[in-house]
Amino acid sequence: MNESFQDLLFLDVETTGLLMQPNARIVEISLSIWTEKGHKERHTTLINPQEPIPPLYTAIHGIDDAMVQTAPTFSVFWKERKEVFDGKTIVAHNLSFDMGMMNREIMRLERPPLGNPGIDTVPVLKTLLPEQKSHKLRNLATALRVVHKNAHRAEDDVMALEEILTMAMQKPIEILTGETGRDLALWGGLASHRYFRDSLWWAQQQGTGLKVFLSRSSRKSVGERIIEEIRLENPGSSAKRLGEFRDKGRYPLAWSEVYRVSLS
Repeated sequence: MNESFQDLLFLDVETTGLLMQPNARIVEISLSIWTEKGHKERHTTLINPQEPIPPLYTAIHGIDDAMVQTAPTFSVFWKERKEVFDGKTIVAHNLSFDMGMMNREIMRLERPPLGNPGIDTVPVLKTLLPEQKSHKLRNLATALRVVHKNAHRAEDDVMALEEILTMAMQKPIEILTGETGRDLALWGGLASHRYFRDSLWWAQQQGTGLKVFLSRSSRKSVGERIIEEIRLENPGSSAKRLGEFRDKGRYPLAWSEVYRVSLS
């Protein structure tokens, strides 16, 4: 099966709280797109959360109520930018947070969540830079002497991540638009891709099916991986597996092999 998720979309969001806090909202989004030819475009915008920003989080990212007063709401942003996410592999440092916050905002609009493949750079950089004591973005930037003046501002975090990843790989970022990127999209397991569960939940609530795209080793060639598409009419899951809800107790598909999901 021919996959179209070759282009990369680096993502960072700033928020009014943590993912575990149901009322947390996005206040800034930065996007950076890469193709096999190199960097294509960058877009950053403040987002009006339509509620006060807690001082605790303003102290972290520096974004206050006055700064977002005339900024677009997430609804406006999504209407203008949702197509940018189509066919992209999402790259983020702590992917489950950024994509989890995006999906929360999207579902607030009563729209289906994203199930794009994603690369979490936390486990990737832990492997590439094992000598570093801390793999927080700010600490990596300091250790590698990467300019990162405005830590916890979305655009600066994305730009720092791009440079850190380039240094760690010792190769240009566009190499991730190929097979390497698809392999890295499986690193980190479910912990990095918890946002896939948003699509599972949505399918269950809406009574629709779920398409699951698995990346599995080819039986014909050692080392080769193929994408296998499976449609679940009654999707359900356990901690490690997913499958048909009616088959609860023997879910046959491993979460660790899930490359992406989509609603059907």
